[in-house]
Amino acid sequence: MAMTLYDTADEAEAAFYAAFSSADLETMKRVWAASPHAVCVHPMAAPLYGHAAIVESWAGILAKGGGHISHKTLYRRSEGSLAIHGVEERLLLPQGVEARMHATHVYAHDPATGWKLLIHHASPLPAEAPGKPQASLH
Repeated sequence: MAMTLYDTADEAEAAFYAAFSSADLETMKRVWAASPHAVCVHPMAAPLYGHAAIVESWAGILAKGGGHISHKTLYRRSEGSLAIHGVEERLLLPQGVEARMHATHVYAHDPATGWKLLIHHASPLPAEAPGKPQASLH
């Protein structure tokens, strides 16, 4: 597999969303850290551990054609060789319905491979409703 270096976590994040939108499995493979410690939690799904299991799951998702997804980074935190991003995702489903998710991404930096996605955890957000926000459960 050809190695792609991402100089920043933001570059790796942009590549992740571009790969999803264009159903580009080869780029998706390169975005992820080739580590047994990599974790991916798709919305409403069990965690997947390790590069091979994660890539297999994305192969199934991307085989359906990807999808139109937009994202907005809500917060960033970097310390040493780790970066954490909180992202709001908006995915337009084939039925014309928009799904909103919150994703937490953890990126790890290695001098030999650049910044790679180590953890992706996405959870559905409730539908946007006018009025006051709902109380927090925690």
